[in-house]
Amino acid sequence: MNTNQKFGKVRSILFPIHGHELRKFLPLAAIFFIISFNYAGLRSLKDMFLLQNTDAEVIYYLKLFGVTPGILLFTILYGKVTKTTGRDGRFNAVVGYFLLFFIACYFVFIPNLPALQLDQTADNLIGMAPKAKGLWQALRYWPLSLFYIHAEAWGTMALGVLFWTFVNEISTVEQAKRFYSFLSLGAAMGLMVAGMTLKHFQTDFVLMLGVIIGLTVAMLIMYNMFAHDIRSNPLLYQVEVKPKKKKAKMSFGESFKFLLRSRYLALIATIVIAYGSAVSLFESVWKSQIKKLTQIAGDGVLSDIYGDQGVYGGIISLVVVLFVSAPVMRRGWRFAALVTPVITLLATVVFFSFLLFDDAIGSRMGLSAAGLLPFAVHFGLLNVIFVKSVKYVLFDTTKEQAYIPLDEESKVRGKAAVDGVGSRLGKSLGSIVVTLLTLSVGSIDDAKGIVFVVIVIMLLLWIRAINKLSVEFRKKNEEQETESTVAK
Repeated sequence: MNTNQKFGKVRSILFPIHGHELRKFLPLAAIFFIISFNYAGLRSLKDMFLLQNTDAEVIYYLKLFGVTPGILLFTILYGKVTKTTGRDGRFNAVVGYFLLFFIACYFVFIPNLPALQLDQTADNLIGMAPKAKGLWQALRYWPLSLFYIHAEAWGTMALGVLFWTFVNEISTVEQAKRFYSFLSLGAAMGLMVAGMTLKHFQTDFVLMLGVIIGLTVAMLIMYNMFAHDIRSNPLLYQVEVKPKKKKAKMSFGESFKFLLRSRYLALIATIVIAYGSAVSLFESVWKSQIKKLTQIAGDGVLSDIYGDQGVYGGIISLVVVLFVSAPVMRRGWRFAALVTPVITLLATVVFFSFLLFDDAIGSRMGLSAAGLLPFAVHFGLLNVIFVKSVKYVLFDTTKEQAYIPLDEESKVRGKAAVDGVGSRLGKSLGSIVVTLLTLSVGSIDDAKGIVFVVIVIMLLLWIRAINKLSVEFRKKNEEQETESTVAK
């Protein structure tokens, strides 16, 4: 297989994949489609179930006291699974667990929610500590809280860790430069189809969960067929077989120590944490506006907003993949990695400028606060769509490329620590800020200016980490090329 063959200008932009590579590319894109469809659907459902029943503040208590410990537990269990099973066992165990949980939600938890919720306990706790009402509401609707935690965990474990670890194991740096951004075609289609499906079901949210369950079953079948073909024809997939260094297996605590000792992984962790906290803080303000709108327009607006996020996010991702990603990636790793935080910074400045001067804008447009609310919500939706669309195509691909020059131990354990815990630390940091502000100031709306300042600080740290990591990334690639030349 000659993977070094040069493409023409048009082909290198539109689809720089060799014909013989489709045997690898198409199954990966299909699996990515399903994982992304599930991610988009679960991302919407977890918010919609809660916003339908309680206040937006519950989300941030859940992220702090539920999601962070939950992801920590998932990461520990994932580390144990990697010790006892191979690549295929790891994939089947993780996806199989989520499948069983979502089936339980579909048939037991969601249909019987009124009988399962802890109303008396929550009411008593609210009477004792009313300032922590969001936390007690999360306890009241514990089935929805468990669903929220698992929906967040799917994005981290299935998308952030499991899928990309698998792709990295059967890809080289050269192939990754051409593959990774175009694998996002599958992700973009998943986002679009999930958004359209959600809008079709309107307020029948549980039907969307049924579709997710069916696609997860299909993905397990598809993956195992693909894995069988890899085992039967290893040379067609593992282009470059690297000798594994014999190292002692690390526990979860040891993996954190390893992360702290590695400047390279620490920089990747900084990027992941900064992204998670910035987006979490941005969405805290946006979702509080959505809750206000649902109180006026009804629950049907939720499926419209989150459906539009999937549909238009997928369209923008598709456009970026086809016409933007290749030219950007050719400018180098550093340039491509900087696109996401720069766009996020610009979107944040525009969005918060709009919120902080809403009275002036409303008077100019001749609208009351209630009349301006739908416009504000959709303006925030536009910002979220653009930021996350660029994130899927450029942030994820550049971050995953950074793992490729590392040894096998750093790829598996270091990646699990960075993606599994780092992303949660980022979102938890945002939740801590929101929780403290709601306890001290009173509401998210009253603390918009403080939230804006914290977001800008995190974005500047993100940009600084990219600049430093780009130097380390270039050095490791040069070292790897030197080792390959000496080995030949």
